[in-house]
Amino acid sequence: MRAGDPVPIGAIGGRTRFRLSDHPEWPALAVAAAAWVWLVSNLGWLIGSAAAFGGHHHDPGAPSHTHSFDDTLLIWTVMVVAMMLPTTAPHLRYLAFNTRASRRQRSIALFLLGYLAVWLAPGLALALVQSPAPAALIAAAVLAAGAWELTPAKRRALRRCCRTWPVGYAGVPADAGAVEYGLRHGVICLLVSGPAMVALMLAGHPWWASVALTVVMTAQKLLSRPERWRAMVAIGWLASGLAVGGATLMSA
Repeated sequence: MRAGDPVPIGAIGGRTRFRLSDHPEWPALAVAAAAWVWLVSNLGWLIGSAAAFGGHHHDPGAPSHTHSFDDTLLIWTVMVVAMMLPTTAPHLRYLAFNTRASRRQRSIALFLLGYLAVWLAPGLALALVQSPAPAALIAAAVLAAGAWELTPAKRRALRRCCRTWPVGYAGVPADAGAVEYGLRHGVICLLVSGPAMVALMLAGHPWWASVALTVVMTAQKLLSRPERWRAMVAIGWLASGLAVGGATLMSA
């Protein structure tokens, strides 16, 4: 084929399939994108507090994050999918390219099953908290998230974010290895981002804070030398906690 000649449709399809095969993590990223769409459409982020989850409308002065147990658990799960799944992309690629090609998506699904199972525990605990959460509890959670950024445990967890584990190539060992990998990495992610995610949920998951936290968590997990951002992130959390605490005292 000479330069400038039209490209056959079949050739275009072949190229697309080849590119997708080079990125086995794309279905997980598509699910994360769909989760973002769900959050935007169901939490009323585009039109403010006038549209609340579940179709309930409330007064402008009322809290915009009053949810039942089931609603809170659902929102938490969708937020974890939207905000945390993209940070697992390098691990999904590692897992996919170290298992049989015909079972790559199965291994990824089992990894995500284990990964999300770890995040289910704090979601259940949050669903038991009074909704809306007291302002004092929100301020304490935000301050705790900021303080956590400066702890040795957070620093060690950040360093372990890039660690991989051996996985099986096929059969039962591959299935078990994928689930174990997801559980292990889920625990590390929970140590890295769990306090911040809990504070975000208690604060009513505003859109701007959700987007900002997603950027920060992704940068911390995927960029080189994530420790250099710890102090800046901690200052931001501590300032937010003091602001919430001050507003609580003024309104008391």
